[in-house]
Amino acid sequence: MKQGRMDPALLLIWAQAARHGNLHATAETLCMTQPAVSHRLKQLQEMVGEPLYHRARYGITPTAMGMSLLRIGEQIENALDEARAFCNHTEAILRGSLALIASHSNAETLLPRAIADFQKRYPAVSLRLITTNSRNARAMRDQADLVFVEDDVALGTNPEWLQETLVETAIVLLVPQTHRWLKEFSAPIPLQAVAQEPLVWREEGSGIREHALQALKAEGIYPEIRYELSGLAAIRDAVRCGLGVSFVSALNDASGQRPGLVTLSTEPYIQHRLAVLHRRQPSHSARAFLDLLRQPSL
Repeated sequence: MKQGRMDPALLLIWAQAARHGNLHATAETLCMTQPAVSHRLKQLQEMVGEPLYHRARYGITPTAMGMSLLRIGEQIENALDEARAFCNHTEAILRGSLALIASHSNAETLLPRAIADFQKRYPAVSLRLITTNSRNARAMRDQADLVFVEDDVALGTNPEWLQETLVETAIVLLVPQTHRWLKEFSAPIPLQAVAQEPLVWREEGSGIREHALQALKAEGIYPEIRYELSGLAAIRDAVRCGLGVSFVSALNDASGQRPGLVTLSTEPYIQHRLAVLHRRQPSHSARAFLDLLRQPSL
Protein backbone atom coordinates (compact mmCIF):
# COMPACT_ATOMS: atom_id res chain seq x y z
CA MET A 1 0.00 0.00 0.00
CA LYS A 2 1.29 3.45 -0.87
CA GLN A 3 1.88 5.77 2.07
CA GLY A 4 -0.26 8.91 2.35
CA ARG A 5 -3.55 10.15 3.69
CA MET A 6 -6.51 8.20 2.39
CA ASP A 7 -9.59 10.17 1.39
CA PRO A 8 -12.64 8.63 3.15
CA ALA A 9 -14.74 9.63 0.13
CA LEU A 10 -12.92 6.99 -1.92
CA LEU A 11 -14.02 4.29 0.51
CA LEU A 12 -17.60 5.55 0.41
CA ILE A 13 -17.62 5.39 -3.39
CA TRP A 14 -16.15 1.90 -3.27
CA ALA A 15 -18.78 0.74 -0.77
CA GLN A 16 -21.50 1.77 -3.23
CA ALA A 17 -19.71 0.12 -6.17
CA ALA A 18 -19.10 -3.14 -4.30
CA ARG A 19 -22.73 -3.42 -3.24
CA HIS A 20 -24.13 -2.53 -6.67
CA GLY A 21 -21.62 -4.70 -8.53
CA ASN A 22 -22.01 -2.29 -11.40
CA LEU A 23 -20.20 1.00 -12.07
CA HIS A 24 -23.03 2.49 -14.11
CA ALA A 25 -25.54 1.93 -11.28
CA THR A 26 -23.01 3.33 -8.83
CA ALA A 27 -22.62 6.50 -10.90
CA GLU A 28 -26.39 7.01 -11.02
CA THR A 29 -26.71 6.53 -7.26
CA LEU A 30 -23.93 9.02 -6.51
CA CYS A 31 -24.98 11.50 -9.25
CA MET A 32 -21.58 11.12 -10.89
CA THR A 33 -20.46 10.11 -14.35
CA GLN A 34 -19.24 6.55 -14.86
CA PRO A 35 -15.75 7.75 -15.93
CA ALA A 36 -15.56 9.81 -12.69
CA VAL A 37 -16.42 6.73 -10.61
CA SER A 38 -13.83 4.64 -12.49
CA HIS A 39 -11.20 7.34 -11.93
CA ARG A 40 -11.89 7.53 -8.18
CA LEU A 41 -11.75 3.75 -7.81
CA LYS A 42 -8.48 3.70 -9.75
CA GLN A 43 -7.08 6.22 -7.21
CA LEU A 44 -8.11 3.96 -4.33
CA GLN A 45 -6.70 0.89 -6.05
CA GLU A 46 -3.35 2.64 -6.59
CA MET A 47 -3.21 3.51 -2.90
CA VAL A 48 -4.00 -0.09 -1.92
CA GLY A 49 -1.54 -1.56 -4.41
CA GLU A 50 -3.72 -4.42 -5.62
CA PRO A 51 -7.04 -4.87 -7.46
CA LEU A 52 -10.31 -4.12 -5.69
CA TYR A 53 -12.46 -6.00 -8.20
CA HIS A 54 -12.52 -8.17 -11.27
CA ARG A 55 -14.71 -7.39 -14.23
CA ALA A 56 -17.52 -9.83 -14.79
CA ARG A 57 -20.04 -10.26 -17.60
CA TYR A 58 -22.65 -7.99 -16.04
CA GLY A 59 -20.49 -5.79 -13.80
CA ILE A 60 -17.73 -6.24 -11.22
CA THR A 61 -16.88 -8.77 -8.52
CA PRO A 62 -14.92 -7.57 -5.43
CA THR A 63 -11.60 -9.24 -4.60
CA ALA A 64 -10.70 -10.29 -1.07
CA MET A 65 -9.04 -6.88 -0.58
CA GLY A 66 -12.13 -5.22 -2.04
CA MET A 67 -14.38 -7.00 0.48
CA SER A 68 -12.15 -5.87 3.36
CA LEU A 69 -12.36 -2.28 2.20
CA LEU A 70 -16.12 -2.63 1.70
CA ARG A 71 -16.50 -3.40 5.41
CA ILE A 72 -14.41 -0.32 6.31
CA GLY A 73 -16.44 1.82 3.92
CA GLU A 74 -19.68 0.62 5.52
CA GLN A 75 -18.30 1.49 8.97
CA ILE A 76 -17.70 5.03 7.71
CA GLU A 77 -21.27 5.15 6.34
CA ASN A 78 -22.65 4.03 9.70
CA ALA A 79 -20.59 6.65 11.54
CA LEU A 80 -21.88 9.36 9.20
CA ASP A 81 -25.47 8.18 9.70
CA GLU A 82 -25.01 8.38 13.48
CA ALA A 83 -23.55 11.88 13.17
CA ARG A 84 -26.50 13.02 11.03
CA ALA A 85 -29.00 11.54 13.47
CA PHE A 86 -27.23 13.23 16.38
CA CYS A 87 -27.33 16.62 14.64
CA ASN A 88 -30.98 16.19 13.66
CA HIS A 89 -31.99 15.39 17.23
CA THR A 90 -29.61 17.63 19.15
CA GLU A 91 -32.43 19.76 20.57
CA ALA A 92 -34.04 16.66 22.06
CA ILE A 93 -30.80 15.38 23.62
CA LEU A 94 -29.07 18.62 24.53
CA ARG A 95 -25.91 18.26 26.53
CA GLY A 96 -22.89 20.38 27.31
CA SER A 97 -22.93 23.74 29.08
CA LEU A 98 -24.68 27.11 28.97
CA ALA A 99 -23.10 30.26 30.41
CA LEU A 100 -25.36 33.18 31.36
CA ILE A 101 -24.45 36.67 32.56
CA ALA A 102 -27.36 38.73 33.89
CA SER A 103 -28.18 42.02 35.55
CA HIS A 104 -29.62 41.76 39.05
CA SER A 105 -33.20 42.50 37.93
CA ASN A 106 -33.05 39.86 35.21
CA ALA A 107 -31.50 37.34 37.60
CA GLU A 108 -34.21 37.88 40.20
CA THR A 109 -37.36 38.27 38.11
CA LEU A 110 -36.98 36.76 34.67
CA LEU A 111 -34.49 33.92 34.97
CA PRO A 112 -35.34 31.72 38.01
CA ARG A 113 -38.41 30.11 36.46
CA ALA A 114 -36.78 29.92 33.03
CA ILE A 115 -33.71 28.18 34.46
CA ALA A 116 -35.86 25.72 36.41
CA ASP A 117 -37.94 24.86 33.33
CA PHE A 118 -34.83 24.56 31.16
CA GLN A 119 -33.15 22.15 33.59
CA LYS A 120 -36.28 19.98 33.69
CA ARG A 121 -36.30 19.72 29.91
CA TYR A 122 -32.54 19.42 29.38
CA PRO A 123 -31.01 17.89 32.53
CA ALA A 124 -27.76 17.00 30.71
CA VAL A 125 -26.89 20.68 30.19
CA SER A 126 -24.83 22.25 32.98
CA LEU A 127 -25.75 25.90 33.53
CA ARG A 128 -23.65 28.71 35.04
CA LEU A 129 -25.06 32.13 35.94
CA ILE A 130 -23.01 35.23 36.83
CA THR A 131 -24.94 38.17 38.28
CA THR A 132 -23.70 41.75 37.92
CA ASN A 133 -24.98 45.08 36.59
CA SER A 134 -25.90 45.79 32.98
CA ARG A 135 -22.71 47.65 32.11
CA ASN A 136 -20.48 44.88 33.41
CA ALA A 137 -22.65 42.25 31.76
CA ARG A 138 -22.15 43.89 28.37
CA ALA A 139 -18.40 44.16 28.93
CA MET A 140 -18.22 40.45 29.83
CA ARG A 141 -20.39 39.19 26.99
CA ASP A 142 -17.63 37.22 25.25
CA GLN A 143 -17.50 34.95 28.32
CA ALA A 144 -21.15 33.92 27.93
CA ASP A 145 -23.64 32.33 25.57
CA LEU A 146 -26.45 34.70 26.62
CA VAL A 147 -26.25 38.11 28.30
CA PHE A 148 -29.25 39.70 30.04
CA VAL A 149 -29.28 43.48 30.43
CA GLU A 150 -31.76 46.27 31.27
CA ASP A 151 -30.78 49.14 29.04
CA ASP A 152 -31.16 50.29 25.43
CA VAL A 153 -27.53 50.65 24.42
CA ALA A 154 -27.28 49.99 20.69
CA LEU A 155 -24.93 47.27 19.49
CA GLY A 156 -24.22 49.20 16.30
CA THR A 157 -22.83 47.03 13.52
CA ASN A 158 -21.40 44.33 15.77
CA PRO A 159 -21.10 41.30 13.47
CA GLU A 160 -21.45 38.66 16.18
CA TRP A 161 -24.16 39.78 18.63
CA LEU A 162 -27.87 40.61 18.40
CA GLN A 163 -30.10 42.26 21.02
CA GLU A 164 -33.71 41.28 21.66
CA THR A 165 -36.18 42.91 24.07
CA LEU A 166 -37.88 40.31 26.28
CA VAL A 167 -40.02 42.39 28.65
CA GLU A 168 -41.20 46.00 28.69
CA THR A 169 -42.13 47.28 32.12
CA ALA A 170 -41.54 50.33 34.34
CA ILE A 171 -39.15 51.60 36.98
CA VAL A 172 -40.98 52.37 40.23
CA LEU A 173 -40.18 53.75 43.66
CA LEU A 174 -39.45 51.42 46.57
CA VAL A 175 -40.47 52.90 49.93
CA PRO A 176 -41.15 51.69 53.49
CA GLN A 177 -44.78 50.75 54.02
CA THR A 178 -45.06 53.54 56.61
CA HIS A 179 -43.84 56.28 54.24
CA ARG A 180 -45.85 59.53 54.27
CA TRP A 181 -46.36 59.37 50.50
CA LEU A 182 -48.95 56.63 50.99
CA LYS A 183 -51.18 59.24 52.72
CA GLU A 184 -50.21 62.30 50.69
CA PHE A 185 -50.63 60.86 47.19
CA SER A 186 -53.40 58.70 45.78
CA ALA A 187 -51.95 58.87 42.27
CA PRO A 188 -48.43 58.18 40.95
CA ILE A 189 -45.68 59.99 42.83
CA PRO A 190 -44.44 63.13 40.99
CA LEU A 191 -40.71 62.95 40.42
CA GLN A 192 -40.48 66.47 41.85
CA ALA A 193 -41.40 64.99 45.24
CA VAL A 194 -38.37 62.70 45.00
CA ALA A 195 -36.08 65.74 45.03
CA GLN A 196 -36.84 66.22 48.75
CA GLU A 197 -36.08 62.61 49.73
CA PRO A 198 -32.82 60.85 50.56
CA LEU A 199 -32.20 58.34 47.79
CA VAL A 200 -30.57 54.93 47.96
CA TRP A 201 -28.90 54.21 44.63
CA ARG A 202 -27.71 51.09 42.90
CA GLU A 203 -24.02 50.95 41.96
CA GLU A 204 -22.74 52.75 38.88
CA GLY A 205 -23.39 50.67 35.77
CA SER A 206 -26.87 49.62 36.88
CA GLY A 207 -29.47 49.96 34.13
CA ILE A 208 -32.14 51.02 36.65
CA ARG A 209 -29.86 53.72 38.05
CA GLU A 210 -29.10 55.11 34.59
CA HIS A 211 -32.77 55.24 33.55
CA ALA A 212 -33.86 56.81 36.84
CA LEU A 213 -31.14 59.47 36.66
CA GLN A 214 -32.11 60.34 33.09
CA ALA A 215 -35.76 60.71 34.11
CA LEU A 216 -34.89 62.94 37.08
CA LYS A 217 -32.57 65.14 35.02
CA ALA A 218 -35.32 65.54 32.41
CA GLU A 219 -37.40 67.07 35.23
CA GLY A 220 -34.54 69.38 36.22
CA ILE A 221 -33.60 67.29 39.26
CA TYR A 222 -29.94 66.53 39.91
CA PRO A 223 -29.91 64.23 42.95
CA GLU A 224 -27.05 63.75 45.34
CA ILE A 225 -25.49 60.28 45.24
CA ARG A 226 -25.24 59.75 48.97
CA TYR A 227 -26.04 56.07 49.44
CA GLU A 228 -24.79 53.65 46.82
CA LEU A 229 -25.27 49.90 47.29
CA SER A 230 -24.72 46.86 45.10
CA GLY A 231 -27.56 44.44 44.49
CA LEU A 232 -31.29 44.38 45.13
CA ALA A 233 -31.09 42.70 48.51
CA ALA A 234 -28.91 45.50 49.90
CA ILE A 235 -31.25 48.12 48.42
CA ARG A 236 -34.28 46.55 50.09
CA ASP A 237 -32.59 46.33 53.47
CA ALA A 238 -31.48 49.97 53.28
CA VAL A 239 -34.98 51.19 52.41
CA ARG A 240 -36.55 48.97 55.04
CA CYS A 241 -34.18 50.43 57.66
CA GLY A 242 -35.17 53.99 56.75
CA LEU A 243 -32.08 55.21 54.89
CA GLY A 244 -34.25 56.55 52.07
CA VAL A 245 -36.27 55.52 49.03
CA SER A 246 -34.99 53.83 45.91
CA PHE A 247 -35.82 52.89 42.33
CA VAL A 248 -36.47 49.28 41.31
CA SER A 249 -38.09 47.40 38.46
CA ALA A 250 -41.87 47.00 38.67
CA LEU A 251 -41.22 43.30 38.08
CA ASN A 252 -39.71 43.08 41.56
CA ASP A 253 -43.10 43.93 43.02
CA ALA A 254 -44.84 41.53 40.64
CA SER A 255 -42.60 38.69 41.79
CA GLY A 256 -43.93 38.94 45.36
CA GLN A 257 -44.56 41.58 48.01
CA ARG A 258 -41.56 42.26 50.23
CA PRO A 259 -42.24 42.55 54.00
CA GLY A 260 -42.21 46.17 55.17
CA LEU A 261 -41.89 47.58 51.65
CA VAL A 262 -44.21 48.84 48.93
CA THR A 263 -43.66 50.07 45.38
CA LEU A 264 -45.22 53.24 43.94
CA SER A 265 -45.47 54.27 40.31
CA THR A 266 -44.05 57.60 39.15
CA GLU A 267 -45.20 60.56 37.10
CA PRO A 268 -43.83 60.72 34.50
CA TYR A 269 -43.63 57.02 33.78
CA ILE A 270 -40.06 55.62 33.59
CA GLN A 271 -39.80 52.91 30.97
CA HIS A 272 -37.74 49.82 31.70
CA ARG A 273 -36.75 47.06 29.28
CA LEU A 274 -35.23 43.68 29.99
CA ALA A 275 -33.27 42.45 27.00
CA VAL A 276 -31.01 39.58 25.99
CA LEU A 277 -27.87 39.65 23.89
CA HIS A 278 -27.20 36.50 21.90
CA ARG A 279 -24.79 35.51 19.19
CA ARG A 280 -25.96 35.59 15.58
CA GLN A 281 -25.34 31.85 15.46
CA PRO A 282 -26.18 30.62 18.98
CA SER A 283 -25.43 27.13 20.21
CA HIS A 284 -28.27 24.60 20.35
CA SER A 285 -28.45 25.08 24.13
CA ALA A 286 -28.62 28.87 23.83
CA ARG A 287 -31.28 28.62 21.13
CA ALA A 288 -33.37 26.29 23.29
CA PHE A 289 -33.13 28.68 26.25
CA LEU A 290 -34.16 31.62 24.04
CA ASP A 291 -37.16 29.68 22.71
CA LEU A 292 -38.23 28.97 26.26
CA LEU A 293 -37.93 32.65 27.23
CA ARG A 294 -40.06 33.71 24.25
CA GLN A 295 -43.01 31.63 25.42
CA PRO A 296 -45.83 33.94 26.61
CA SER A 297 -46.19 32.11 29.94
CA LEU A 298 -42.74 33.38 30.95
